[in-house]
Amino acid sequence: MASSKKLTLFGLIGITMAFFGTVRSVPSLAVTGWTQIFYMLVAAILFALPIALMSAELSTGFQEDGGPQVWVKKAMGEKWGFVTSWLLWVQMFFGMVMVASTVGILLGYVINKPDLSSNNIFIFVIILISYWGVTLLNLKFDMVKIAGNWGAVIGVYIPFGFLIILGLIYMMKHGIQPDNYLGHFKASDLVPNFKDLGSVAYLSAIIFIFAGVEISSVHANNIENPKRNYPIAVISSVIALVILNLIAGLTVSNAVPQGKMELANITQPFVIFCNDLGVPAIFVNIVSAMILIGVLVQLSAWVLGPSKSMIKVADEGNLPKLFQKRTKKDIPITFVMIQAIVISLVSFLYVVVPDVNSAFLIITITTTILYCIVYLLIAISAIRLRYKMPELNRPFRLGNKGNGLMWFVSLLSILSVIITIIVSIIPPSILKPSQYTGYMIYQVAATLVMIAVALIIYKLKKPEWKKNDLAD
Repeated sequence: MASSKKLTLFGLIGITMAFFGTVRSVPSLAVTGWTQIFYMLVAAILFALPIALMSAELSTGFQEDGGPQVWVKKAMGEKWGFVTSWLLWVQMFFGMVMVASTVGILLGYVINKPDLSSNNIFIFVIILISYWGVTLLNLKFDMVKIAGNWGAVIGVYIPFGFLIILGLIYMMKHGIQPDNYLGHFKASDLVPNFKDLGSVAYLSAIIFIFAGVEISSVHANNIENPKRNYPIAVISSVIALVILNLIAGLTVSNAVPQGKMELANITQPFVIFCNDLGVPAIFVNIVSAMILIGVLVQLSAWVLGPSKSMIKVADEGNLPKLFQKRTKKDIPITFVMIQAIVISLVSFLYVVVPDVNSAFLIITITTTILYCIVYLLIAISAIRLRYKMPELNRPFRLGNKGNGLMWFVSLLSILSVIITIIVSIIPPSILKPSQYTGYMIYQVAATLVMIAVALIIYKLKKPEWKKNDLAD
């Protein structure tokens, strides 16, 4: 009976791919031209795979709810467990501003006003309207249940398929376009130009494609023979995602003129393809509306997900009683309202930085840095737990004997995370030289402030914060 509930290998591959399937990241990949092949391989091999494999061992070893914050808490103590849960919550402030910014751009195409896609004030206003809108809807209705899985099908998979098909047809018709991002192929284009460090900063945005890779590890307990099937599922999923993203990225690179890529505007390549191939203009409106639906569904899912994780942290006494408040529908109202207010403040960056492209990239990189701090803590925890709890039953274990493979995978992950953070602090080439200092100060300050706030809150915590009905 239990076996009937087990996931098949292909089922786990499908679920894992669903976590990372997004059409929004294609322009950030395409802007790097031929170098995207190198960047995607680095992101997959050095970043995604080590984190996914470590998370699988930790997830099968510690099967209680909580994920990364539980693993870090077991390895490094309650303080760092709290920091982990805090960072996973606050990274959403930046991530959701980045996601919500695409709403205004898509809406401009839906209503045949594409000029609005580059209007920073319009983007700012639509971020506020869309995020507060889905927040208020989630307080009233179970939007995740209403939306179900159809939001991903309509808003991600179908548009992604269209993008690949149209891009391949365009490439077969025209070949490699010399004046666009691919240009004439040179072997040197396959590796980054380290003389132009600003271009290397795009690696951070590409790595963001795989952010959240640890989430799929929760299903490692639900698959037959996890020792064999989980790594097969993860590796297969990552390979498939690399191939699909590269097909989309390379075809978009081939279509967009050099210097004209709009990072937050996935509709741009659809417009180019449809105009060239004679596809009716209404197709662009329809695809934009479909992607818009997918973005709103994603925003809706994120309104409550991280908040429900954080209220458990509050119940354990890590935050004041105010944060334990729930509505009659068990919605963590304090967290939901705080995140809506902070997201509104972060979105003001679109007013401060008038160029929509620059603001989008800056916020994407901030989100990646915060995620990387969490992955650094996970990698350290994975090693520590091998020595702290050697007898723990690990249905999925890296290496049959000893800790050599775990050391290798963890150190590989730590190295990739450190490189990503360093690269993220380098001002991207899209910025003006006058903005370089401000950019570096912002990224360093945003990261340090987010970590410091968590440590200060933990330092100030009081015994009476703990929820009375929690077991000791």
